[in-house]
Amino acid sequence: MVEENRDLKTYVFTKSAVLRAIKRLESQPIHEHFSGYLAILGAVRPGHDVTMADITHFHERYLRVLGASHRAPYVRPFKSRGHGLETFNVNVAGSYAPSSLRARGKLIDVIEVKGENRDVTYSLRPEHPSLVLDRLLKNVKIPVVSLVAFLYRDYGFELEKPDVGSCVTLFREEFGLDQRLPFEQAVFSTIFADDMTEYSDNDLEPVDGKEA
Repeated sequence: MVEENRDLKTYVFTKSAVLRAIKRLESQPIHEHFSGYLAILGAVRPGHDVTMADITHFHERYLRVLGASHRAPYVRPFKSRGHGLETFNVNVAGSYAPSSLRARGKLIDVIEVKGENRDVTYSLRPEHPSLVLDRLLKNVKIPVVSLVAFLYRDYGFELEKPDVGSCVTLFREEFGLDQRLPFEQAVFSTIFADDMTEYSDNDLEPVDGKEA
């Protein structure tokens, strides 16, 4: 049995930090299907076929808004045309069906899709980092801390002290972007920009509102 570390506290991103993160993400030309790319990126692992269930799980975990309409329960700051936070419908399966992806382009240039209906599986093309940057991001890298603050806006981090860098490390571990592995580091450096200077450890606060 692992002994509990009583020195850890739960920290969350402040409301101010999340709003700033959303504003930064909104200001960039990020294709709506970038969220699907993130879902596949995070689900890829040896011996596992990425399915629609993985994409749906990503939407439920990171994009669902508590109290939102059942017809449009998800939110994303990714918009290839115009700007602004956008809610969208519950039909994730329809949005990522092979026929929809082939008709709309962009993401299909980045991923490979096999099968149909319940048997459909998704994988990343070998050159996916450069393809994402070109097709989904219009050659503008994603500010990584801003993305982390948005994705984990409803989650706490168990830390000894507030440390935004540790939050980014968790994101990298969860999405297969480990800096210790050359290819994963190459993916990260191709797609993401370091915006750490736009944030500080004060952008994290303990959930009880009191610092030790």
